[in-house]
Amino acid sequence: MSYAIIRNEKYTKDEMIQLAPHNERFKKKYSNKNIDLSKTSQNYHLKLPKENTYLKEYNRLIKENNLSQGQLHKNSIYVCEVILTSDNTFFNGIGKKETKRYFQECFKFMTEYKGIGKENILTAVVHLDEETPHMHLVYIPVVNAKDKQGKNIRKISASEFWKGKDSYKKLQNQFYKYITEKGFDLERGKENTNREHISTDDMKKLTNFYNTKQLKENLTKQKEQMISYEDVQEFYKYEDFTKENIDRKLIYPIIKYNNSLVKQNNDLLLELSKTKNAKKYYSDLQIENSHLMNENQELEEKLRMNNIELNACYKIIKELLNKNKKIEKLLKDKLGIEIINDKDNNINNLNK
Repeated sequence: MSYAIIRNEKYTKDEMIQLAPHNERFKKKYSNKNIDLSKTSQNYHLKLPKENTYLKEYNRLIKENNLSQGQLHKNSIYVCEVILTSDNTFFNGIGKKETKRYFQECFKFMTEYKGIGKENILTAVVHLDEETPHMHLVYIPVVNAKDKQGKNIRKISASEFWKGKDSYKKLQNQFYKYITEKGFDLERGKENTNREHISTDDMKKLTNFYNTKQLKENLTKQKEQMISYEDVQEFYKYEDFTKENIDRKLIYPIIKYNNSLVKQNNDLLLELSKTKNAKKYYSDLQIENSHLMNENQELEEKLRMNNIELNACYKIIKELLNKNKKIEKLLKDKLGIEIINDKDNNINNLNK
């Protein structure tokens, strides 16, 4: 028997921005091998964003629906996303017409759940270009509240919307009841009392999150220690142009910085290769019973969050390399000093 699957995830402002390229298929190439771009034209929306980014759409809905953002800050939850699906046995059995009705009923359920309303949904897109049909529905978690003057308002608050340890269980129960009453022969996803989900901490260990985070912190410290353009200008003003001074205060620090940067880059590449093991782990999970598909969806989303962290590290590396090139050019143009790295990036020679 197939299961009625609904999975909820919460996102900060920055994470919300990262959702759009995947959900809306803005990119021409994806690392996810399950995406068949030749079938992307078959995807369709039940709620199409009017703006070209989720942030702009979010701001538009805030203004249009007069929603209060309360005390939201950078790490607050701005939106939530539900993924609604089942398995291929179910979809192949009911056919294309009923599959479309299934997602229409899924959409209707979410518009009515806890008063979300269609007006507070950023997007609802059905993906038919992956292995299993599914819908991504991104919404603003809005609750009824009162302002300081005691007036009734609609406020964004994921913590209040999902208040209670059994809040997700209630969501699954109500979804199962609703969708089966609409004529779809499904079972409720079975609960695993010993392991309901992969914990955030276990997921971070699995994807080398802590190693990657440390690498990012090290790169930031490296950035602070590098010789800047202002440092070189100060050298021009107050130091004697002796070979000893130039070597000790300019050349050797740059060589040390170059070697350290190469090492940090190699370490980061090593962590990236380790992260691929997490994807293999996820593939193995798919072999388990279909009632574990809920956990697989969560794993896939958290892997994507890890990739966001890795991309941030690459951005820092790129910035450091660009600044280093400017310093090398300055040394060559002003002092006639050229730094040459050998093939192994381990030895630096000075040509004057």
